[in-house]
Amino acid sequence: MRLIASMLAATALLVGCGGEEQAPEALEEVPVATAPQKDGEGSVTAMAGPYYYAQTWDNGKRLTVCANDLTVHRPNGSTCTLTRGQTFTVYSGGSEWVPGHAWGNCGVDGQVQNGWFC
Repeated sequence: MRLIASMLAATALLVGCGGEEQAPEALEEVPVATAPQKDGEGSVTAMAGPYYYAQTWDNGKRLTVCANDLTVHRPNGSTCTLTRGQTFTVYSGGSEWVPGHAWGNCGVDGQVQNGWFC
């Protein structure tokens, strides 16, 4: 990215009004902003990570958990944990939190953070 921006700046400086190339007096490097990086839980965005993000077309499908552990939040405030390889049936995909049924050692309805499926 930085190389492309520098090449564009150099090309713009070399082309004169009459179409003739002129030597630049000073070649300045174009500043390139870096994107902020978030690490840790809660920073998953749609289709950005290595894991699958459940969409609306996944409604009714039973997806496999790829995270080491995935917390299932129940409406009454209690939680349980799914581990890698266990499954979760999606009721309504496409948002940051996915409601559905947790299989494996949970066996309850609840919601999980999206983006941790295979």
